[in-house]
Amino acid sequence: MVFLMLVTTVSCFNLRELSRKEKFLWLNAKSWIISGLIPLCLMSFIGMLNMIILYSLFIFAFSVAEFFDEDITDILTAFAKIKTDAKIYYA
Repeated sequence: MVFLMLVTTVSCFNLRELSRKEKFLWLNAKSWIISGLIPLCLMSFIGMLNMIILYSLFIFAFSVAEFFDEDITDILTAFAKIKTDAKIYYA
C-alpha cells in the first residue's frame, strides 16, 4: 500500500499591513483635516499669525502622537462621542 501525499503551497509577498493607515506626508487624512479645520474656524477670533502657530502646533502634536499610535485620531473622535459620566472604562 502506497500513500501518495500531495502538498501544495502558495506564497505571496505582504505588500501592505492590513491595519496600516494611508498616510500623506507622515500624517493620515483625519489628522490633516483636524489640524487645518480647527485653526481655520478660530481664525476670526485669534488672528492670522496665531492661526499659523496653532496649525503648526497641531501638526507637531499629531506627528508625535501618530509616531506612537497611528489610530490616535480614531481614539480621540470615539472619546469625544462618549456621553457618560464614567471615568473608568473596561474593555
